[in-house]
Amino acid sequence: MKNYLHALKPPTRTQRQRLTPDQARNNAGGFTFKVSDEGRFLRFLILGTEGGTYYATEAAHTVQATEFVRGYVARNGPAALRLILEVVRGHRAPKPDASLLALALVARTADLETRRAAWAALPEVARTGTMLLHFVAYADALGGWGRLTRRGVARVYEDLPLDKLALWAVKYRSRDGWAQADALRLAHPRSTEPGRHAVFRHMLGQPVTEQPVSELESPDPALRVIEGHARAMSVTTDREAAALMREYALPIEAVPTEARGTEVYRAALETNGLTWLLRNLGNLSRLGLLAPQHPEVVAEVVARLSNPQALRRGHSHPLDALKAQLVYAQGRGVRGSSVWTPVPAIIDALERAFYLAFRLVKPSGGRYLLALDVSGSMDIGTVGGVPGLTPRLATAAMSLVTARSEAHTTPVAFTSGVGGMGGQWGGTSGLTPLKISPAQRLDDVVKAMRSLPMGGTDCALPMLWAAKEKVPVDVFVVYTDNETWAGKVHPSVALEQYRQRMGIPARLVVVGMTATAFSIADPADAGMLDVVGFDAAAPNLIGAFARGEV
Repeated sequence: MKNYLHALKPPTRTQRQRLTPDQARNNAGGFTFKVSDEGRFLRFLILGTEGGTYYATEAAHTVQATEFVRGYVARNGPAALRLILEVVRGHRAPKPDASLLALALVARTADLETRRAAWAALPEVARTGTMLLHFVAYADALGGWGRLTRRGVARVYEDLPLDKLALWAVKYRSRDGWAQADALRLAHPRSTEPGRHAVFRHMLGQPVTEQPVSELESPDPALRVIEGHARAMSVTTDREAAALMREYALPIEAVPTEARGTEVYRAALETNGLTWLLRNLGNLSRLGLLAPQHPEVVAEVVARLSNPQALRRGHSHPLDALKAQLVYAQGRGVRGSSVWTPVPAIIDALERAFYLAFRLVKPSGGRYLLALDVSGSMDIGTVGGVPGLTPRLATAAMSLVTARSEAHTTPVAFTSGVGGMGGQWGGTSGLTPLKISPAQRLDDVVKAMRSLPMGGTDCALPMLWAAKEKVPVDVFVVYTDNETWAGKVHPSVALEQYRQRMGIPARLVVVGMTATAFSIADPADAGMLDVVGFDAAAPNLIGAFARGEV
Protein backbone atom coordinates (compact mmCIF):
# COMPACT_ATOMS: atom_id res chain seq x y z
CA MET A 1 0.00 0.00 0.00
CA LYS A 2 2.84 2.39 0.87
CA ASN A 3 4.37 2.07 -2.59
CA TYR A 4 1.00 2.75 -4.25
CA LEU A 5 0.50 5.87 -2.13
CA HIS A 6 3.98 7.11 -2.99
CA ALA A 7 3.21 6.63 -6.67
CA LEU A 8 0.02 8.71 -6.34
CA LYS A 9 1.54 11.33 -4.05
CA PRO A 10 5.34 11.24 -3.85
CA PRO A 11 6.83 12.15 -0.45
CA THR A 12 8.22 15.63 -0.04
CA ARG A 13 11.69 15.94 -1.49
CA THR A 14 14.37 18.14 0.02
CA GLN A 15 16.11 20.75 -2.07
CA ARG A 16 19.07 18.39 -2.44
CA GLN A 17 16.80 15.93 -4.26
CA ARG A 18 15.48 16.37 -7.79
CA LEU A 19 11.80 17.33 -7.73
CA THR A 20 11.09 17.06 -11.47
CA PRO A 21 13.09 15.60 -14.37
CA ASP A 22 13.83 19.05 -15.80
CA GLN A 23 15.64 20.27 -12.69
CA ALA A 24 19.43 20.56 -12.56
CA ARG A 25 21.95 20.70 -9.74
CA ASN A 26 23.01 24.26 -8.98
CA ASN A 27 26.48 25.38 -7.89
CA ALA A 28 25.61 24.83 -4.20
CA GLY A 29 24.42 21.24 -4.69
CA GLY A 30 20.68 21.92 -4.56
CA PHE A 31 18.25 21.22 -7.39
CA THR A 32 16.64 24.17 -9.17
CA PHE A 33 15.21 24.86 -12.60
CA LYS A 34 17.46 25.83 -15.47
CA VAL A 35 16.90 29.28 -16.87
CA SER A 36 16.00 29.26 -20.56
CA ASP A 37 18.91 29.96 -22.88
CA GLU A 38 17.37 33.31 -23.77
CA GLY A 39 16.94 34.17 -20.10
CA ARG A 40 20.52 33.22 -19.30
CA PHE A 41 21.83 35.26 -22.23
CA LEU A 42 19.83 38.24 -20.98
CA ARG A 43 21.31 37.79 -17.49
CA PHE A 44 24.78 37.90 -18.99
CA LEU A 45 24.06 41.08 -20.97
CA ILE A 46 22.70 42.91 -17.92
CA LEU A 47 24.72 41.54 -14.99
CA GLY A 48 27.96 40.44 -16.66
CA THR A 49 30.35 38.33 -14.62
CA GLU A 50 32.41 40.88 -12.67
CA GLY A 51 33.08 39.86 -9.10
CA GLY A 52 32.24 36.20 -9.62
CA THR A 53 29.95 34.39 -7.19
CA TYR A 54 30.29 32.56 -3.87
CA TYR A 55 30.74 29.29 -5.73
CA ALA A 56 32.87 30.48 -8.65
CA THR A 57 35.76 32.95 -8.96
CA GLU A 58 35.35 35.85 -11.34
CA ALA A 59 37.69 34.19 -13.84
CA ALA A 60 35.89 30.84 -13.71
CA HIS A 61 32.48 32.48 -13.84
CA THR A 62 33.55 34.53 -16.87
CA VAL A 63 34.89 31.50 -18.73
CA GLN A 64 31.72 29.54 -18.02
CA ALA A 65 29.47 32.41 -19.11
CA THR A 66 31.52 33.20 -22.22
CA GLU A 67 31.43 29.58 -23.35
CA PHE A 68 27.65 29.63 -22.99
CA VAL A 69 27.38 32.92 -24.93
CA ARG A 70 29.52 31.51 -27.74
CA GLY A 71 27.23 28.50 -28.03
CA TYR A 72 24.05 30.59 -27.82
CA VAL A 73 25.24 32.93 -30.58
CA ALA A 74 26.18 29.96 -32.76
CA ARG A 75 22.69 28.47 -32.33
CA ASN A 76 20.61 31.64 -32.20
CA GLY A 77 22.49 34.49 -33.88
CA PRO A 78 19.40 36.56 -34.86
CA ALA A 79 17.83 36.14 -31.40
CA ALA A 80 21.13 37.13 -29.75
CA LEU A 81 21.32 40.30 -31.84
CA ARG A 82 17.70 41.15 -31.03
CA LEU A 83 18.35 40.83 -27.29
CA ILE A 84 21.55 42.89 -27.49
CA LEU A 85 19.68 45.73 -29.18
CA GLU A 86 16.78 45.51 -26.71
CA VAL A 87 19.19 45.88 -23.78
CA VAL A 88 21.12 48.72 -25.43
CA ARG A 89 18.06 50.66 -26.61
CA GLY A 90 16.38 50.32 -23.22
CA HIS A 91 19.57 51.32 -21.33
CA ARG A 92 18.89 48.23 -19.25
CA ALA A 93 22.48 47.22 -18.41
CA PRO A 94 24.79 49.09 -16.02
CA LYS A 95 27.84 48.44 -18.20
CA PRO A 96 28.24 47.99 -21.98
CA ASP A 97 31.07 45.43 -21.96
CA ALA A 98 28.89 42.30 -22.00
CA SER A 99 26.82 43.63 -24.92
CA LEU A 100 29.98 44.64 -26.79
CA LEU A 101 31.48 41.17 -26.33
CA ALA A 102 28.23 39.50 -27.40
CA LEU A 103 27.99 41.74 -30.46
CA ALA A 104 31.58 40.91 -31.39
CA LEU A 105 30.71 37.20 -31.20
CA VAL A 106 27.66 37.71 -33.41
CA ALA A 107 29.64 39.84 -35.87
CA ARG A 108 32.41 37.26 -36.14
CA THR A 109 30.73 33.85 -35.74
CA ALA A 110 27.04 33.98 -36.79
CA ASP A 111 25.72 33.30 -40.30
CA LEU A 112 26.58 35.83 -43.02
CA GLU A 113 23.26 37.71 -42.97
CA THR A 114 23.32 38.05 -39.19
CA ARG A 115 26.97 39.11 -39.20
CA ARG A 116 26.12 41.91 -41.62
CA ALA A 117 23.24 42.99 -39.40
CA ALA A 118 25.56 43.01 -36.39
CA TRP A 119 28.09 45.25 -38.13
CA ALA A 120 25.26 47.58 -39.15
CA ALA A 121 24.24 47.78 -35.47
CA LEU A 122 27.77 48.57 -34.25
CA PRO A 123 27.38 52.40 -34.19
CA GLU A 124 24.29 52.03 -32.02
CA VAL A 125 25.94 49.68 -29.52
CA ALA A 126 29.36 51.39 -29.44
CA ARG A 127 28.13 54.89 -28.63
CA THR A 128 31.49 56.29 -27.46
CA GLY A 129 35.09 56.02 -28.55
CA THR A 130 35.86 53.92 -25.48
CA MET A 131 33.11 51.45 -26.37
CA LEU A 132 34.37 51.20 -29.95
CA LEU A 133 37.90 50.40 -28.78
CA HIS A 134 36.55 47.77 -26.37
CA PHE A 135 34.62 46.21 -29.26
CA VAL A 136 37.69 46.30 -31.51
CA ALA A 137 39.71 44.51 -28.83
CA TYR A 138 37.06 41.77 -28.57
CA ALA A 139 36.75 41.40 -32.35
CA ASP A 140 40.52 41.26 -32.75
CA ALA A 141 40.79 38.56 -30.06
CA LEU A 142 38.33 36.47 -32.08
CA GLY A 143 40.84 36.41 -34.94
CA GLY A 144 41.94 38.44 -37.96
CA TRP A 145 40.66 41.49 -39.78
CA GLY A 146 38.62 40.23 -42.70
CA ARG A 147 36.66 42.37 -45.14
CA LEU A 148 33.51 42.54 -43.01
CA THR A 149 35.51 43.56 -39.94
CA ARG A 150 37.44 46.26 -41.78
CA ARG A 151 34.35 47.70 -43.42
CA GLY A 152 32.27 47.45 -40.26
CA VAL A 153 34.77 49.45 -38.19
CA ALA A 154 35.51 51.83 -41.05
CA ARG A 155 31.83 52.73 -41.43
CA VAL A 156 31.73 53.94 -37.82
CA TYR A 157 34.48 56.46 -38.58
CA GLU A 158 32.96 57.34 -41.97
CA ASP A 159 29.39 57.90 -40.76
CA LEU A 160 29.88 59.40 -37.30
CA PRO A 161 28.85 63.08 -37.22
CA LEU A 162 32.00 65.11 -37.72
CA ASP A 163 31.70 67.10 -34.50
CA LYS A 164 31.33 63.85 -32.55
CA LEU A 165 34.31 62.30 -34.34
CA ALA A 166 36.43 65.34 -33.46
CA LEU A 167 35.37 64.97 -29.82
CA TRP A 168 36.39 61.30 -29.91
CA ALA A 169 39.79 62.39 -31.25
CA VAL A 170 40.58 64.39 -28.11
CA LYS A 171 38.54 62.56 -25.46
CA TYR A 172 38.94 58.85 -26.25
CA ARG A 173 42.44 58.68 -27.71
CA SER A 174 43.30 55.25 -26.30
CA ARG A 175 41.82 52.61 -24.04
CA ASP A 176 43.10 49.23 -22.79
CA GLY A 177 46.07 49.00 -25.14
CA TRP A 178 44.17 50.16 -28.23
CA ALA A 179 44.31 53.64 -29.75
CA GLN A 180 42.03 55.22 -32.32
CA ALA A 181 45.10 55.28 -34.58
CA ASP A 182 45.37 51.47 -34.35
CA ALA A 183 41.75 51.00 -35.43
CA LEU A 184 42.11 53.53 -38.25
CA ARG A 185 45.20 51.83 -39.67
CA LEU A 186 43.48 48.44 -39.66
CA ALA A 187 40.08 49.62 -40.94
CA HIS A 188 41.19 52.09 -43.67
CA PRO A 189 38.09 54.35 -43.60
CA ARG A 190 37.38 56.40 -46.74
CA SER A 191 35.89 59.87 -47.04
CA THR A 192 35.75 62.81 -49.42
CA GLU A 193 35.19 65.33 -46.59
CA PRO A 194 38.26 67.53 -45.93
CA GLY A 195 37.22 67.99 -42.30
CA ARG A 196 36.94 64.23 -41.72
CA HIS A 197 40.35 63.69 -43.31
CA ALA A 198 41.74 66.34 -40.96
CA VAL A 199 40.35 64.50 -37.92
CA PHE A 200 41.77 61.20 -39.19
CA ARG A 201 45.17 62.84 -39.53
CA HIS A 202 44.97 64.13 -35.97
CA MET A 203 44.06 60.64 -34.70
CA LEU A 204 47.08 59.26 -36.54
CA GLY A 205 49.38 61.85 -34.94
CA GLN A 206 49.86 63.81 -38.16
CA PRO A 207 49.40 67.57 -38.81
CA VAL A 208 45.72 68.33 -39.34
CA THR A 209 46.47 70.76 -42.16
CA GLU A 210 49.51 72.52 -43.56
CA GLN A 211 48.63 75.57 -41.47
CA PRO A 212 47.03 76.02 -38.04
CA VAL A 213 43.27 75.64 -37.92
CA SER A 214 42.91 79.19 -36.63
CA GLU A 215 44.58 80.53 -39.79
CA LEU A 216 42.34 78.67 -42.24
CA GLU A 217 40.08 80.90 -44.33
CA SER A 218 36.90 78.95 -43.45
CA PRO A 219 37.74 76.14 -40.98
CA ASP A 220 35.18 73.46 -40.33
CA PRO A 221 33.54 74.29 -36.96
CA ALA A 222 34.10 70.68 -35.89
CA LEU A 223 37.85 71.27 -36.01
CA ARG A 224 37.69 73.88 -33.27
CA VAL A 225 37.82 71.20 -30.57
CA ILE A 226 41.05 69.90 -32.11
CA GLU A 227 42.48 73.42 -32.26
CA GLY A 228 41.51 73.95 -28.62
CA HIS A 229 43.11 70.65 -27.62
CA ALA A 230 46.34 71.60 -29.42
CA ARG A 231 46.47 74.92 -27.58
CA ALA A 232 45.58 73.32 -24.24
CA MET A 233 48.47 70.86 -24.45
CA SER A 234 50.95 73.73 -24.17
CA VAL A 235 49.43 75.55 -21.16
CA THR A 236 51.17 75.67 -17.81
CA THR A 237 48.40 76.69 -15.39
CA ASP A 238 44.94 75.37 -14.65
CA ARG A 239 43.50 78.87 -15.12
CA GLU A 240 44.74 78.96 -18.73
CA ALA A 241 43.44 75.44 -19.33
CA ALA A 242 40.02 76.30 -17.87
CA ALA A 243 39.73 79.35 -20.13
CA LEU A 244 40.44 77.20 -23.20
CA MET A 245 37.94 74.57 -22.06
CA ARG A 246 35.20 77.20 -21.94
CA GLU A 247 36.26 78.82 -25.22
CA TYR A 248 36.40 75.58 -27.18
CA ALA A 249 33.92 73.45 -25.15
CA LEU A 250 36.72 71.00 -24.35
CA PRO A 251 36.24 67.93 -22.15
CA ILE A 252 38.66 67.65 -19.26
CA GLU A 253 40.45 64.77 -21.05
CA ALA A 254 41.65 67.32 -23.65
CA VAL A 255 43.93 69.15 -21.20
CA PRO A 256 47.19 67.84 -19.67
CA THR A 257 46.88 65.97 -16.40
CA GLU A 258 49.33 68.32 -14.67
CA ALA A 259 47.06 71.29 -15.46
CA ARG A 260 43.93 69.77 -13.93
CA GLY A 261 43.48 71.91 -10.86
CA THR A 262 40.46 73.50 -9.20
CA GLU A 263 39.75 75.90 -12.08
CA VAL A 264 39.80 73.07 -14.62
CA TYR A 265 37.37 70.96 -12.59
CA ARG A 266 35.06 73.96 -12.25
CA ALA A 267 35.12 74.35 -16.04
CA ALA A 268 34.59 70.62 -16.49
CA LEU A 269 31.23 70.95 -14.73
CA GLU A 270 30.18 73.02 -17.75
CA THR A 271 31.82 71.00 -20.53
CA ASN A 272 31.64 67.38 -19.38
CA GLY A 273 28.56 65.18 -19.22
CA LEU A 274 26.63 63.56 -16.39
CA THR A 275 28.62 60.31 -16.51
CA TRP A 276 31.80 62.25 -15.79
CA LEU A 277 30.06 64.12 -12.97
CA LEU A 278 28.93 60.89 -11.27
CA ARG A 279 32.48 59.57 -11.39
CA ASN A 280 34.14 62.75 -10.12
CA LEU A 281 32.05 63.89 -7.17
CA GLY A 282 34.87 62.85 -4.84
CA ASN A 283 37.44 64.88 -6.80
CA LEU A 284 35.15 67.91 -6.81
CA SER A 285 34.79 67.60 -3.03
CA ARG A 286 38.49 66.95 -2.47
CA LEU A 287 39.32 70.15 -4.35
CA GLY A 288 36.86 72.11 -2.20
CA LEU A 289 34.32 72.83 -4.95
CA LEU A 290 31.55 70.71 -3.42
CA ALA A 291 31.54 72.35 -0.03
CA PRO A 292 29.35 74.73 2.01
CA GLN A 293 31.53 77.68 1.00
CA HIS A 294 30.51 77.12 -2.64
CA PRO A 295 26.70 76.89 -2.42
CA GLU A 296 26.30 77.81 -6.10
CA VAL A 297 28.35 74.76 -7.18
CA VAL A 298 26.44 72.46 -4.82
CA ALA A 299 23.14 73.80 -6.18
CA GLU A 300 24.31 73.30 -9.78
CA VAL A 301 25.33 69.69 -9.15
CA VAL A 302 22.12 68.91 -7.23
CA ALA A 303 20.05 70.31 -10.11
CA ARG A 304 21.86 68.17 -12.67
CA LEU A 305 21.57 65.00 -10.60
CA SER A 306 17.85 65.63 -10.04
CA ASN A 307 17.03 66.28 -13.71
CA PRO A 308 15.24 63.30 -15.32
CA GLN A 309 15.95 64.62 -18.83
CA ALA A 310 19.67 64.94 -18.07
CA LEU A 311 19.74 61.38 -16.75
CA ARG A 312 18.10 60.13 -19.94
CA ARG A 313 20.42 62.13 -22.20
CA GLY A 314 23.40 60.75 -20.33
CA HIS A 315 22.09 57.16 -20.70
CA SER A 316 22.43 56.88 -16.92
CA HIS A 317 21.67 53.50 -15.40
CA PRO A 318 20.37 53.27 -11.80
CA LEU A 319 23.56 51.46 -10.82
CA ASP A 320 25.63 54.48 -11.88
CA ALA A 321 23.86 56.63 -9.29
CA LEU A 322 24.00 53.91 -6.63
CA LYS A 323 27.72 53.39 -7.14
CA ALA A 324 28.32 57.13 -6.95
CA GLN A 325 26.31 57.38 -3.74
CA LEU A 326 28.06 54.47 -2.03
CA VAL A 327 31.53 55.82 -2.86
CA TYR A 328 30.76 59.48 -2.23
CA ALA A 329 28.97 58.92 1.08
CA GLN A 330 31.92 57.01 2.57
CA GLY A 331 34.18 60.05 2.04
CA ARG A 332 37.13 58.22 0.52
CA GLY A 333 38.08 56.81 -2.84
CA VAL A 334 38.04 53.12 -3.75
CA ARG A 335 41.64 53.39 -4.89
CA GLY A 336 44.32 55.73 -3.65
CA SER A 337 44.25 57.98 -0.59
CA SER A 338 41.71 60.63 -1.61
CA VAL A 339 39.41 61.75 1.22
CA TRP A 340 36.65 64.34 1.39
CA THR A 341 33.74 65.50 3.53
CA PRO A 342 30.43 64.42 1.92
CA VAL A 343 27.74 67.07 1.47
CA PRO A 344 24.30 65.75 2.59
CA ALA A 345 22.51 67.54 -0.26
CA ILE A 346 24.64 65.65 -2.79
CA ILE A 347 23.91 62.30 -1.12
CA ASP A 348 20.17 63.07 -1.23
CA ALA A 349 20.41 64.10 -4.89
CA LEU A 350 22.18 60.84 -5.76
CA GLU A 351 19.37 58.91 -4.11
CA ARG A 352 16.82 60.79 -6.23
CA ALA A 353 18.93 60.04 -9.29
CA PHE A 354 18.86 56.33 -8.45
CA TYR A 355 15.06 56.22 -8.47
CA LEU A 356 14.71 58.61 -11.43
CA ALA A 357 16.98 56.41 -13.55
CA PHE A 358 14.33 53.68 -13.44
CA ARG A 359 11.41 54.18 -15.73
CA LEU A 360 8.22 55.38 -14.08
CA VAL A 361 6.71 52.32 -12.39
CA LYS A 362 2.97 51.79 -12.66
CA PRO A 363 1.70 50.33 -9.34
CA SER A 364 -0.35 47.14 -9.35
CA GLY A 365 -2.07 47.66 -5.99
CA GLY A 366 -1.26 44.10 -4.88
CA ARG A 367 0.02 42.83 -1.54
CA TYR A 368 3.75 42.19 -1.81
CA LEU A 369 6.18 40.19 0.29
CA LEU A 370 9.66 41.44 -0.58
CA ALA A 371 11.98 38.60 0.44
CA LEU A 372 15.69 39.38 0.47
CA ASP A 373 18.12 36.47 0.45
CA VAL A 374 20.85 37.29 3.02
CA SER A 375 22.54 33.89 3.02
CA GLY A 376 26.31 33.57 2.92
CA SER A 377 26.46 33.11 -0.85
CA MET A 378 24.86 36.53 -1.34
CA ASP A 379 27.70 38.30 0.45
CA ILE A 380 30.42 37.30 -2.02
CA GLY A 381 31.11 38.90 -5.37
CA THR A 382 29.92 42.23 -6.70
CA VAL A 383 27.03 43.45 -8.82
CA GLY A 384 27.98 45.35 -11.95
CA GLY A 385 31.59 45.54 -10.81
CA VAL A 386 30.71 48.09 -8.12
CA PRO A 387 33.23 47.70 -5.25
CA GLY A 388 31.46 46.66 -2.08
CA LEU A 389 28.06 46.21 -3.72
CA THR A 390 27.48 42.53 -3.00
CA PRO A 391 24.31 40.80 -4.24
CA ARG A 392 23.10 40.96 -0.64
CA LEU A 393 23.29 44.77 -0.52
CA ALA A 394 22.00 45.17 -4.06
CA THR A 395 18.78 43.39 -3.10
CA ALA A 396 18.03 46.16 -0.61
CA ALA A 397 18.37 48.80 -3.31
CA MET A 398 16.21 46.89 -5.80
CA SER A 399 13.51 46.13 -3.24
CA LEU A 400 13.17 49.80 -2.33
CA VAL A 401 12.19 50.62 -5.90
CA THR A 402 9.16 48.32 -5.62
CA ALA A 403 8.46 49.52 -2.07
CA ARG A 404 8.27 53.10 -3.31
CA SER A 405 5.75 52.26 -6.02
CA GLU A 406 3.54 49.76 -4.16
CA ALA A 407 1.53 50.81 -1.10
CA HIS A 408 1.25 47.33 0.47
CA THR A 409 4.68 45.74 0.97
CA THR A 410 6.15 43.57 3.70
CA PRO A 411 9.96 43.38 3.54
CA VAL A 412 11.78 40.43 5.13
CA ALA A 413 15.29 39.01 5.00
CA PHE A 414 15.81 35.26 4.99
CA THR A 415 18.52 32.67 5.47
CA SER A 416 18.26 29.02 6.46
CA GLY A 417 16.77 28.67 9.96
CA VAL A 418 17.71 26.27 12.73
CA GLY A 419 15.17 23.58 13.53
CA GLY A 420 13.60 23.44 10.14
CA MET A 421 11.39 24.90 7.51
CA GLY A 422 10.92 28.50 8.49
CA GLY A 423 9.66 27.59 11.94
CA GLN A 424 6.87 25.45 10.47
CA TRP A 425 7.86 22.66 12.87
CA GLY A 426 9.35 24.85 15.60
CA GLY A 427 12.88 26.13 15.67
CA THR A 428 14.18 29.38 14.22
CA SER A 429 12.20 30.83 11.34
CA GLY A 430 15.25 32.14 9.50
CA LEU A 431 13.33 35.28 8.64
CA THR A 432 14.02 38.78 9.89
CA PRO A 433 11.28 41.36 9.39
CA LEU A 434 13.01 44.42 7.97
CA LYS A 435 12.25 47.82 9.40
CA ILE A 436 12.82 49.63 6.15
CA SER A 437 10.59 52.03 4.32
CA PRO A 438 10.72 54.11 1.15
CA ALA A 439 11.19 57.17 3.36
CA GLN A 440 14.58 55.88 4.53
CA ARG A 441 17.77 56.87 2.81
CA LEU A 442 19.22 54.18 0.64
CA ASP A 443 22.62 54.24 2.32
CA ASP A 444 20.95 53.71 5.71
CA VAL A 445 19.15 50.64 4.40
CA VAL A 446 22.39 49.28 2.95
CA LYS A 447 24.10 49.74 6.35
CA ALA A 448 21.27 47.88 8.08
CA MET A 449 21.64 44.97 5.65
CA ARG A 450 25.30 44.57 6.57
CA SER A 451 24.41 43.64 10.17
CA LEU A 452 21.99 40.79 9.41
CA PRO A 453 22.99 37.18 10.22
CA MET A 454 24.06 34.84 7.42
CA GLY A 455 23.56 31.14 6.86
CA GLY A 456 22.63 28.62 4.18
CA THR A 457 20.22 29.36 1.35
CA ASP A 458 16.60 28.24 1.62
CA CYS A 459 14.40 30.10 -0.86
CA ALA A 460 11.27 28.27 0.33
CA LEU A 461 11.30 30.17 3.62
CA PRO A 462 9.30 33.26 2.50
CA MET A 463 6.34 31.11 1.41
CA LEU A 464 6.56 28.78 4.42
CA TRP A 465 6.71 31.71 6.82
CA ALA A 466 3.82 33.55 5.17
CA ALA A 467 1.66 30.39 5.32
CA LYS A 468 2.51 29.76 8.97
CA GLU A 469 1.85 33.38 9.97
CA LYS A 470 -1.22 33.60 7.68
CA VAL A 471 0.14 36.68 5.90
CA PRO A 472 -2.00 37.51 2.84
CA VAL A 473 0.31 37.87 -0.17
CA ASP A 474 -0.54 38.36 -3.83
CA VAL A 475 3.04 38.56 -5.05
CA PHE A 476 6.18 37.09 -3.52
CA VAL A 477 9.27 38.89 -4.85
CA VAL A 478 12.37 36.89 -3.96
CA TYR A 479 15.76 38.52 -4.53
CA THR A 480 18.36 35.73 -4.65
CA ASP A 481 21.27 34.10 -6.43
CA ASN A 482 19.10 30.94 -6.76
CA GLU A 483 21.75 28.81 -5.02
CA THR A 484 19.13 27.32 -2.70
CA TRP A 485 19.96 23.98 -1.07
CA ALA A 486 19.24 24.03 2.67
CA GLY A 487 15.48 23.48 2.78
CA LYS A 488 13.37 20.38 3.22
CA VAL A 489 10.80 21.71 0.74
CA HIS A 490 11.36 23.05 -2.76
CA PRO A 491 10.33 26.71 -3.24
CA SER A 492 7.80 25.78 -5.95
CA VAL A 493 6.19 23.26 -3.58
CA ALA A 494 6.15 25.84 -0.78
CA LEU A 495 4.35 28.29 -3.09
CA GLU A 496 1.73 25.72 -4.03
CA GLN A 497 1.21 24.86 -0.35
CA TYR A 498 0.73 28.56 0.39
CA ARG A 499 -1.84 28.90 -2.39
CA GLN A 500 -3.84 25.96 -1.09
CA ARG A 501 -3.67 26.94 2.57
CA MET A 502 -4.52 30.63 2.04
CA GLY A 503 -6.83 30.31 -0.97
CA ILE A 504 -4.85 33.03 -2.75
CA PRO A 505 -3.50 32.46 -6.30
CA ALA A 506 -0.21 34.02 -5.25
CA ARG A 507 2.44 34.75 -7.84
CA LEU A 508 6.21 34.45 -7.46
CA VAL A 509 8.77 36.77 -9.04
CA VAL A 510 12.38 35.63 -8.79
CA VAL A 511 14.92 38.44 -9.17
CA GLY A 512 18.21 36.78 -10.09
CA MET A 513 21.13 38.80 -8.72
CA THR A 514 23.92 36.81 -10.43
CA ALA A 515 24.38 35.67 -14.02
CA THR A 516 24.09 31.94 -13.36
CA ALA A 517 22.01 29.35 -15.20
CA PHE A 518 19.57 28.62 -12.36
CA SER A 519 16.21 29.83 -11.05
CA ILE A 520 13.72 28.70 -8.42
CA ALA A 521 10.91 29.74 -10.80
CA ASP A 522 9.22 26.72 -12.37
CA PRO A 523 8.90 27.46 -16.11
CA ALA A 524 5.82 25.22 -16.24
CA ASP A 525 3.97 27.44 -13.74
CA ALA A 526 2.44 30.54 -15.37
CA GLY A 527 2.33 32.13 -11.90
CA MET A 528 6.11 32.32 -11.65
CA LEU A 529 8.42 34.77 -13.40
CA ASP A 530 12.21 35.05 -13.55
CA VAL A 531 13.68 38.54 -14.05
CA VAL A 532 17.22 39.91 -14.02
CA GLY A 533 18.44 41.89 -11.04
CA PHE A 534 19.45 45.48 -11.82
CA ASP A 535 17.72 45.35 -15.16
CA ALA A 536 16.48 48.94 -15.44
CA ALA A 537 13.22 47.48 -16.77
CA ALA A 538 12.77 45.01 -13.87
CA PRO A 539 10.44 47.07 -11.63
CA ASN A 540 8.00 47.58 -14.50
CA LEU A 541 8.18 43.90 -15.44
CA ILE A 542 7.34 42.97 -11.85
CA GLY A 543 4.39 45.35 -11.79
CA ALA A 544 3.06 44.13 -15.15
CA PHE A 545 3.32 40.51 -14.00
CA ALA A 546 1.50 41.34 -10.77
CA ARG A 547 -1.31 42.91 -12.82
CA GLY A 548 -1.55 39.79 -15.01
CA GLU A 549 -0.25 41.56 -18.12
CA VAL A 550 2.81 39.32 -18.56
